Amino acid sequence: MYEIYFDDSGTNAQSDIAIAACYVSTQSGWKRFVEEWDTARCEEGFDAFHMAEFVAPREQGHKPWCDWDNVKKDWVYKRLAGIINDNKRIGGATAVPKAVYDEVPERIRNHYGFQHYTFAVRTCLVKIAKWREKSLISHPMQYVFDWEESGTPKRLEISAMLDGIHPKLKQMFGVDTGGYGFQKKSRFKPLQAADILAWQMNCFMPKIYPQGESWDTIDSILKPGFRILREDQEMDLGFYTEENIGQWLKRIEDYEAQHGVVM
Repeated sequence: MYEIYFDDSGTNAQSDIAIAACYVSTQSGWKRFVEEWDTARCEEGFDAFHMAEFVAPREQGHKPWCDWDNVKKDWVYKRLAGIINDNKRIGGATAVPKAVYDEVPERIRNHYGFQHYTFAVRTCLVKIAKWREKSLISHPMQYVFDWEESGTPKRLEISAMLDGIHPKLKQMFGVDTGGYGFQKKSRFKPLQAADILAWQMNCFMPKIYPQGESWDTIDSILKPGFRILREDQEMDLGFYTEENIGQWLKRIEDYEAQHGVVM
Protein backbone atom coordinates (compact mmCIF):
# COMPACT_ATOMS: atom_id res chain seq x y z
CA MET A 1 0.00 0.00 0.00
CA TYR A 2 0.97 3.62 -0.62
CA GLU A 3 0.33 6.38 1.88
CA ILE A 4 -0.12 10.06 1.05
CA TYR A 5 0.12 12.76 3.71
CA PHE A 6 -1.50 16.19 3.28
CA ASP A 7 -1.05 19.50 5.08
CA ASP A 8 -2.18 23.04 4.39
CA SER A 9 -0.73 26.52 4.66
CA GLY A 10 -2.24 29.95 4.19
CA THR A 11 -5.78 28.83 5.00
CA ASN A 12 -6.09 31.44 7.75
CA ALA A 13 -8.02 34.63 7.01
CA GLN A 14 -4.83 36.74 6.86
CA SER A 15 -3.38 34.90 3.83
CA ASP A 16 -4.23 35.67 0.20
CA ILE A 17 -3.17 32.24 -1.09
CA ALA A 18 -4.19 28.79 0.16
CA ILE A 19 -1.81 25.84 -0.20
CA ALA A 20 -2.30 22.09 -0.17
CA ALA A 21 0.92 20.06 -0.09
CA CYS A 22 1.49 16.32 0.05
CA TYR A 23 4.09 13.58 -0.01
CA VAL A 24 3.60 10.00 -1.22
CA SER A 25 5.58 6.90 -0.39
CA THR A 26 5.10 3.21 0.25
CA GLN A 27 4.38 1.90 3.73
CA SER A 28 7.97 0.62 3.92
CA GLY A 29 9.28 4.00 2.78
CA TRP A 30 7.36 5.78 5.51
CA LYS A 31 8.54 3.19 8.05
CA ARG A 32 12.16 4.07 7.21
CA PHE A 33 11.25 7.75 7.29
CA VAL A 34 9.83 7.50 10.83
CA GLU A 35 12.86 5.54 12.06
CA GLU A 36 15.28 8.15 10.66
CA TRP A 37 13.09 11.06 11.80
CA ASP A 38 12.91 9.70 15.34
CA THR A 39 16.69 9.25 15.39
CA ALA A 40 17.11 12.87 14.33
CA ARG A 41 14.63 14.03 16.99
CA CYS A 42 16.51 12.24 19.74
CA GLU A 43 19.97 13.30 18.61
CA GLU A 44 19.08 16.93 17.84
CA GLY A 45 16.78 17.47 20.83
CA PHE A 46 13.25 18.25 19.65
CA ASP A 47 9.84 16.64 19.74
CA ALA A 48 7.28 17.42 17.02
CA PHE A 49 8.57 19.60 14.17
CA HIS A 50 6.44 22.54 13.12
CA MET A 51 7.95 24.80 10.47
CA ALA A 52 6.19 28.01 11.55
CA GLU A 53 7.56 27.65 15.09
CA PHE A 54 10.99 26.60 13.78
CA VAL A 55 11.43 29.86 11.85
CA ALA A 56 9.58 32.15 14.28
CA PRO A 57 11.49 35.06 15.86
CA ARG A 58 13.45 34.05 18.93
CA GLU A 59 11.42 36.33 21.20
CA GLN A 60 8.29 34.23 20.61
CA GLY A 61 9.89 31.58 22.78
CA HIS A 62 9.14 28.40 20.82
CA LYS A 63 11.28 25.73 22.45
CA PRO A 64 13.75 24.39 21.58
CA TRP A 65 14.06 26.45 18.41
CA CYS A 66 14.44 29.79 20.18
CA ASP A 67 17.58 28.47 21.90
CA TRP A 68 19.28 27.40 18.66
CA ASP A 69 21.65 29.51 16.59
CA ASN A 70 21.41 29.62 12.79
CA VAL A 71 24.18 27.05 12.33
CA LYS A 72 22.24 24.51 14.38
CA LYS A 73 18.98 25.34 12.59
CA ASP A 74 20.56 25.00 9.14
CA TRP A 75 22.07 21.65 10.06
CA VAL A 76 18.81 20.23 11.45
CA TYR A 77 16.73 21.48 8.52
CA LYS A 78 19.10 19.96 5.97
CA ARG A 79 19.08 16.69 7.89
CA LEU A 80 15.28 16.57 7.94
CA ALA A 81 15.02 17.57 4.27
CA GLY A 82 17.41 14.76 3.40
CA ILE A 83 15.26 12.26 5.29
CA ILE A 84 12.20 13.46 3.36
CA ASN A 85 13.92 13.30 -0.03
CA ASP A 86 15.41 9.86 0.60
CA ASN A 87 12.13 8.23 1.60
CA LYS A 88 9.35 9.92 -0.37
CA ARG A 89 8.34 8.79 -3.84
CA ILE A 90 6.80 12.06 -5.05
CA GLY A 91 5.80 15.41 -3.60
CA GLY A 92 3.09 17.72 -4.81
CA ALA A 93 1.50 21.06 -3.98
CA THR A 94 -1.10 23.44 -5.37
CA ALA A 95 -1.53 27.12 -4.58
CA VAL A 96 -4.95 28.75 -4.98
CA PRO A 97 -5.29 32.56 -4.86
CA LYS A 98 -8.37 33.06 -2.72
CA ALA A 99 -9.71 36.17 -4.47
CA VAL A 100 -9.53 34.45 -7.85
CA TYR A 101 -11.29 31.32 -6.68
CA ASP A 102 -13.93 33.34 -4.86
CA GLU A 103 -15.05 34.70 -8.24
CA VAL A 104 -15.97 31.19 -9.42
CA PRO A 105 -19.77 30.73 -9.51
CA GLU A 106 -21.08 29.46 -6.19
CA ARG A 107 -22.65 26.33 -7.65
CA ILE A 108 -19.26 25.33 -9.10
CA ARG A 109 -17.50 25.93 -5.78
CA ASN A 110 -20.15 23.93 -3.98
CA HIS A 111 -19.32 21.00 -6.24
CA TYR A 112 -15.52 21.29 -6.47
CA GLY A 113 -14.92 22.65 -2.99
CA PHE A 114 -16.25 25.78 -1.35
CA GLN A 115 -13.14 25.85 0.84
CA HIS A 116 -10.00 26.98 -1.00
CA TYR A 117 -8.06 24.13 0.62
CA THR A 118 -10.54 21.52 -0.62
CA PHE A 119 -10.08 22.71 -4.19
CA ALA A 120 -6.29 22.66 -3.77
CA VAL A 121 -6.49 19.09 -2.41
CA ARG A 122 -8.66 18.09 -5.37
CA THR A 123 -6.06 19.34 -7.84
CA CYS A 124 -3.32 17.51 -5.94
CA LEU A 125 -5.37 14.33 -6.28
CA VAL A 126 -5.38 14.83 -10.03
CA LYS A 127 -1.58 15.13 -9.96
CA ILE A 128 -1.35 11.89 -7.98
CA ALA A 129 -3.72 10.09 -10.35
CA LYS A 130 -1.55 11.10 -13.33
CA TRP A 131 1.58 9.95 -11.48
CA ARG A 132 -0.06 6.58 -10.69
CA GLU A 133 -0.97 6.11 -14.34
CA LYS A 134 2.47 7.13 -15.62
CA SER A 135 4.24 4.92 -13.07
CA LEU A 136 1.88 1.96 -13.68
CA ILE A 137 0.90 1.93 -10.01
CA SER A 138 -2.33 0.15 -9.13
CA HIS A 139 -1.73 -0.48 -5.42
CA PRO A 140 -4.21 1.05 -2.93
CA MET A 141 -3.47 4.33 -1.20
CA GLN A 142 -4.23 5.56 2.28
CA TYR A 143 -4.92 9.30 2.42
CA VAL A 144 -3.93 11.00 5.69
CA PHE A 145 -4.83 14.64 6.37
CA ASP A 146 -3.68 16.86 9.19
CA TRP A 147 -6.12 16.82 12.08
CA GLU A 148 -9.44 18.60 11.75
CA GLU A 149 -12.09 18.39 14.42
CA SER A 150 -15.25 16.55 13.45
CA GLY A 151 -17.75 18.89 11.83
CA THR A 152 -15.34 21.58 10.61
CA PRO A 153 -15.95 22.80 7.02
CA LYS A 154 -12.57 21.48 5.81
CA ARG A 155 -13.13 18.03 7.24
CA LEU A 156 -16.70 17.82 5.96
CA GLU A 157 -15.73 18.87 2.43
CA ILE A 158 -12.68 16.62 2.17
CA SER A 159 -14.66 13.67 3.47
CA ALA A 160 -17.49 14.36 1.04
CA MET A 161 -15.02 14.68 -1.83
CA LEU A 162 -13.35 11.32 -1.17
CA ASP A 163 -16.59 9.55 -0.30
CA GLY A 164 -18.12 10.91 -3.48
CA ILE A 165 -15.55 9.62 -5.96
CA HIS A 166 -17.42 7.65 -8.61
CA PRO A 167 -16.93 3.88 -8.19
CA LYS A 168 -15.43 3.65 -11.68
CA LEU A 169 -12.77 6.23 -10.73
CA LYS A 170 -11.83 4.91 -7.29
CA GLN A 171 -9.04 2.72 -8.66
CA MET A 172 -7.54 5.74 -10.43
CA PHE A 173 -6.93 7.36 -7.04
CA GLY A 174 -6.25 4.14 -5.16
CA VAL A 175 -9.25 4.51 -2.87
CA ASP A 176 -11.02 1.38 -4.12
CA THR A 177 -9.29 -0.66 -1.41
CA GLY A 178 -7.61 2.21 0.45
CA GLY A 179 -9.15 4.89 2.62
CA TYR A 180 -8.60 8.20 4.33
CA GLY A 181 -8.40 9.74 7.78
CA PHE A 182 -7.43 12.79 9.83
CA GLN A 183 -4.51 12.47 12.24
CA LYS A 184 -2.31 14.63 14.43
CA LYS A 185 1.20 15.63 13.36
CA SER A 186 2.71 14.71 16.71
CA ARG A 187 1.83 11.03 16.22
CA PHE A 188 1.90 10.70 12.42
CA LYS A 189 5.37 12.00 11.59
CA PRO A 190 5.04 12.15 7.78
CA LEU A 191 2.53 14.97 8.30
CA GLN A 192 5.47 17.00 9.60
CA ALA A 193 7.16 16.54 6.22
CA ALA A 194 4.04 17.81 4.44
CA ASP A 195 4.01 20.76 6.85
CA ILE A 196 7.51 21.74 5.71
CA LEU A 197 6.58 21.57 2.01
CA ALA A 198 3.36 23.54 2.55
CA TRP A 199 5.20 26.26 4.47
CA GLN A 200 7.94 26.57 1.83
CA MET A 201 5.38 26.74 -0.96
CA ASN A 202 3.42 29.42 0.89
CA CYS A 203 6.52 31.56 1.37
CA PHE A 204 7.53 31.15 -2.26
CA MET A 205 4.21 32.02 -3.91
CA PRO A 206 4.21 35.79 -3.22
CA LYS A 207 7.54 36.01 -5.05
CA ILE A 208 6.14 34.60 -8.30
CA TYR A 209 2.43 35.34 -8.32
CA PRO A 210 0.91 36.23 -10.72
CA GLN A 211 3.77 36.36 -13.21
CA GLY A 212 4.97 32.77 -12.65
CA GLU A 213 8.42 31.27 -12.49
CA SER A 214 11.07 31.78 -15.16
CA TRP A 215 14.53 30.34 -15.57
CA ASP A 216 15.89 33.89 -15.61
CA THR A 217 14.68 34.68 -12.10
CA ILE A 218 14.34 31.37 -10.29
CA ASP A 219 17.93 31.25 -9.00
CA SER A 220 17.63 34.68 -7.42
CA ILE A 221 14.35 34.05 -5.60
CA LEU A 222 14.53 30.36 -4.65
CA LYS A 223 15.65 30.10 -1.03
CA PRO A 224 17.98 27.22 -0.06
CA GLY A 225 15.34 25.61 2.16
CA PHE A 226 12.92 25.22 -0.75
CA ARG A 227 15.64 24.44 -3.28
CA ILE A 228 16.74 21.32 -1.42
CA LEU A 229 13.17 19.96 -1.58
CA ARG A 230 12.77 20.74 -5.30
CA GLU A 231 16.02 20.20 -7.17
CA ASP A 232 16.66 16.69 -8.50
CA GLN A 233 13.46 15.50 -6.81
CA GLU A 234 10.25 14.13 -8.29
CA MET A 235 7.88 16.97 -7.56
CA ASP A 236 4.69 18.36 -9.10
CA LEU A 237 4.15 21.92 -7.93
CA GLY A 238 1.74 24.41 -9.43
CA PHE A 239 -0.59 27.33 -8.90
CA TYR A 240 -3.72 28.82 -10.35
CA THR A 241 -3.98 32.25 -11.94
CA GLU A 242 -7.04 34.16 -13.05
CA GLU A 243 -6.33 33.01 -16.61
CA ASN A 244 -6.17 29.28 -15.95
CA ILE A 245 -9.11 29.41 -13.53
CA GLY A 246 -10.98 30.91 -16.48
CA GLN A 247 -9.79 28.10 -18.74
CA TRP A 248 -10.91 25.55 -16.16
CA LEU A 249 -14.37 27.14 -16.01
CA LYS A 250 -14.58 27.10 -19.80
CA ARG A 251 -13.93 23.34 -19.81
CA ILE A 252 -16.70 22.86 -17.23
CA GLU A 253 -19.10 24.95 -19.29
CA ASP A 254 -18.25 22.99 -22.44
CA TYR A 255 -18.85 19.76 -20.56
CA GLU A 256 -22.16 21.00 -19.17
CA ALA A 257 -23.30 22.03 -22.62
CA GLN A 258 -23.04 18.38 -23.68
CA HIS A 259 -23.82 16.46 -20.50
CA GLY A 260 -25.86 18.72 -18.24
CA VAL A 261 -25.15 21.03 -15.33
CA VAL A 262 -22.64 19.92 -12.69
CA MET A 263 -24.37 19.68 -9.34
